[in-house]
Amino acid sequence: MAGHIDHGKTTLTKALTGVDTDRLKEEKERQISIELGYAPLKMADGSLLSIIDVPGHERFVRQMIAGVSGIDLVILVVAADEGVMPQTREHLEIVKFLQIQKGIIAITKKDRVEEEFLELVKEEIKDELEGSVFQHAPVVFIDSTKNIGIDELKVTILDQVKNITVKQESGEFRLPIDQVFTIKGQGTVVRGTIMEGWIRTDDELQILPSGVPIKARQLQVHSKMVELARAGQRVAVNLPNISAEAINRGDVLVHSQTYEPTDTIDVSLTFIKKLQYPIKQRSVIKVHIGTAEVMGKIIFFDRNEIQDSREEVLCQLRLEEAVTAKRGDKLIIRRPTPVETVGGGWVIQTKGSKYKFGQNTLRILQKVKEGSPEERVYQALSKNKLLDINVLQKETGLSKMELEALIEADKLIQITDYYFSGLEDVKTTLEQVLNYIRDFHQCNPLKAGVAKAEILSHFSKLAPKDLVEYVLQSLQDERKVMRQESLLFDADFKPHFPPSWKKRMEQVVTRLERDGLTPQPYTEYGREAGLPEKELRELQHYLIKQTRMYALDDKHLVSVQHVDNSISILKKIYPEKVELSGVKENLGLSRKYLIPFMELLDSLQITKREDSVRYWI
Repeated sequence: MAGHIDHGKTTLTKALTGVDTDRLKEEKERQISIELGYAPLKMADGSLLSIIDVPGHERFVRQMIAGVSGIDLVILVVAADEGVMPQTREHLEIVKFLQIQKGIIAITKKDRVEEEFLELVKEEIKDELEGSVFQHAPVVFIDSTKNIGIDELKVTILDQVKNITVKQESGEFRLPIDQVFTIKGQGTVVRGTIMEGWIRTDDELQILPSGVPIKARQLQVHSKMVELARAGQRVAVNLPNISAEAINRGDVLVHSQTYEPTDTIDVSLTFIKKLQYPIKQRSVIKVHIGTAEVMGKIIFFDRNEIQDSREEVLCQLRLEEAVTAKRGDKLIIRRPTPVETVGGGWVIQTKGSKYKFGQNTLRILQKVKEGSPEERVYQALSKNKLLDINVLQKETGLSKMELEALIEADKLIQITDYYFSGLEDVKTTLEQVLNYIRDFHQCNPLKAGVAKAEILSHFSKLAPKDLVEYVLQSLQDERKVMRQESLLFDADFKPHFPPSWKKRMEQVVTRLERDGLTPQPYTEYGREAGLPEKELRELQHYLIKQTRMYALDDKHLVSVQHVDNSISILKKIYPEKVELSGVKENLGLSRKYLIPFMELLDSLQITKREDSVRYWI
């Protein structure tokens, strides 16, 4: 129920529901509503609606805003004998800024106007409401004291609510608190309208922005005990072990870590047609969001003030206190002095950054505002390529259902049990890792592969470790990359001589094979072939890794083929065991090569030494 003071909102609420919502002593004495009033309205189809009677006096607009923040249908109450008044207009602006789409016009006190003038009154009121949500709204004439028009209004209400979009029951529970009080013997009770999600008795909850953990001991919906309350319902929650003084109107009751308080929000605003005074850059403003009311400053990025502008303005609100909000939440801004409602809009991003003045910032905010769920996820992941699912909800304002749809469509990829990355980030990282491995092969053709630790180290500042690990495993699963011990290599890669040194390396290998079991020191082959020390060392590593050469000792390499041939010769002559003298006699080795050769066979576990005899293993 919205409208000017003394136009009969509370009387109409009582006629509809039988409940007098003026419960405070001061309200009775002054005969005006000061606080929000609530009453249940049972409809003919059995459904139960909640009526919120908001104050009409200009001094209590903040209570009015807190009351309408979660509603779906506005009954605009206009007295037939006075018509549209100042607070009617301000309430209209607030309804417009909060983007409430459904309305009914209740013309009260019809008994104070002659019957033949009622249609004229209706036309005058409709003219005043042109351009608002009430332009084509149904009109009902009411005399609340005689119950005239009450049944017609109930039918009209039922007809309007049939087409209202149901609030998200699947979303994460949050209840903006608009009343806090104490009941003797029960303790602290908070009340509000559930914005989304649901709550059960004994649920573990959190009060934001304080972060105090709490438990829901009991639930009531319209004074009846319930075990479960859903989105759209007004609910009273009994909270044990906390004083009423520790909770404020504007606090939010939540289930999980999905919501995070913020003091910097990026917003899309529109302003009233005629401001009394311009709003300047960094002006102090009062922000109403949910049931919270906080002071803050408005930050423009494309102007230094606003006077008369009907266009959308993308800007930022920097608040003196943290609020609990999500993308899409509606808000109202008011000027503290002189007091007036100046504009309203919605939150496009709850974690605003410090931006520079200029068109580039506007382009960024426009992109954030217009972004699809997928684009909003990618925007959140642009700062960190890997985010916890709860953080993604906070950053994007998306529900779990919306995120699950992106996961189902493979737009959001699960990297670990709790962390996710965007498909494009995964693809980009995968391509970067694969290119890194291929570049490594190009620069190091003699090496069998690159160590996994080296890859992780290289990408440590480019991508989260878990994302790189995921990509490496994916490349192996797709058989684009193979693994041998700790080395990873392109599936199509085979170690080979680098073209620029191929002939000289082949010369070294040829001479090593020519010298058989009596090689020169390895460095001599490099000197003869003109092979630099670095390339000679890499060739040595390659020949050993590829099992083309054995290290006879720390200075000599010996051909694997010659060793294998020598073993065959010895085994034919000495099938069980062999002594140094037999090896020397049949292979013609001097002591310089004989001892290292036999030790090599021991190290290869081809022979086992017992005193001066070697047994074949």
